[in-house]
This record gives sequence, C-alpha cells and structure tokens, in this order.
Amino acid sequence: LIMMSTTKYDRLFRPSLCLLLLRHGCQGGAATATTCINTAFSGNNNVGRPQAPRPIIPTNSFAHLSALHDGIDILPAPGGKGLGAFANVDIRKGTTLGEYTGEIMTKREVEARYWGLRKESKHDRKWRNSRRRRNQGLSGDYLFDMGSGAFIDAEDADVSSWCRFANHANPHDGTAACNVEAQARAVTSSSSSTPKRSGSKAKGGEAEEAETNHLFFVALYDIAAGTEICYDYSDEYWDDAADVA
Repeated sequence: LIMMSTTKYDRLFRPSLCLLLLRHGCQGGAATATTCINTAFSGNNNVGRPQAPRPIIPTNSFAHLSALHDGIDILPAPGGKGLGAFANVDIRKGTTLGEYTGEIMTKREVEARYWGLRKESKHDRKWRNSRRRRNQGLSGDYLFDMGSGAFIDAEDADVSSWCRFANHANPHDGTAACNVEAQARAVTSSSSSTPKRSGSKAKGGEAEEAETNHLFFVALYDIAAGTEICYDYSDEYWDDAADVA
C-alpha cells in the first residue's frame, strides 16, 4: 500500500475463501480478479424495493479517511459518474494502491438483503435498519463474490475503504484510463486477528494461522498525480444492468 500498512488492513473485515469467483461461475485464477468481479447488479437485486437516491457519504467515514491515509483524493468524476478516486501523488506501475474492504456477508444474507431470494430474518431487518439510520446505501451495487459463499459488500462507507469510489473504464479502448486491476492475494493471519469457523480450535495451545484471500487494487501503468483511478467492472456488470433496465 502507498501509505497504509497491510497490518492495519488485516484487522478489517475479510472473506474466508480460496478462489475469487463470479456468482455465475467464472473459473478464473486467484491471481487476477479483473475478469472475475461481480457487483451484484442483477435482475434479482433488491427485487420489489424502490431504489432510493444515493446517500451523501460523510467525510469522517472510513471510506474517506482511508483515502487520505493512502494518498487518494475523492472528487467529482467527469462524465456524470458521481464521485471518483484520484491519485494525489505519482504512482509507479505495480504499486498496490489499497485493499477493497467492506462488510463480509454470506450468500444467504445477500440473497435475503439484496436479491429477494430469501425471506429476511430478524437479523437482516436489524441490519437494514442500521443502514437506514446511518444513511448508508442499500443498492447491492458494491458486492464482490469471493467464492465459497463469501461476499465483500463495500456499500457501507463506515467499514469500507476508498476503493468503493473507483469507477469503471474500458480496458480495450486504446487508452490507459483503466489503470488498475483487482487482484486476490492469499494472506496468512493468526487466530487473534482472523475470525474462526464455529468449533475450530488451536492445537497445542498455539495461535492458529489461517490463510484467506484479500482483494487489492494494483497499478497497471505509471499513474500521474491528478489521474482518476479506474478499473474494469467486467462485461457481466453491464449485461446485468441492461437486464434490469
């Protein structure tokens, strides 16, 4: 990371997973997530619920504070895209800019809260009321399907990094507008910082280590200060958006 250490990000929410997969069956490797992302903008997304205007994200949210820490400016983006992420320092090709963090959800929770495939539980309703009370979005447009039934939901700006602000750019338009890619990396953490599965125990009284994949944004080119940070949302995002429209 440019300014924030990996150790700090290790304390944030993380998925338990082995591969980065699309909800519809992408079998790409764990090294590169660019072609294996899914923002859950699908025909099942928020079925039967009116879409509210995007909330204004307060500047004291973690999403904004992590940008300040990592040398990123959150500013209005051109082309009516809303807010975007911009480099405020020169960034070298291959640099890890930040980690895509957020609330970790199970597939069952996503199906109930966003896709309308399950009846909401008391826990789901409590979650929804918390989002509304804190003026956080409920669109389901910030989901990464990490495989093994785990999703990263970066819509709640109180627990999500600045990476949620990164907009789409076409990687095949002959320009360098698509200047970062999402990469999944295995990170080994001790039991003190990694949530255990129910019933798991450390052997011999020693700290148990677990390996999980985290999602990072990595520069594809040298990026000059003032340049917007964009990545490829994948064809499936736009296909699903067209289906909804």
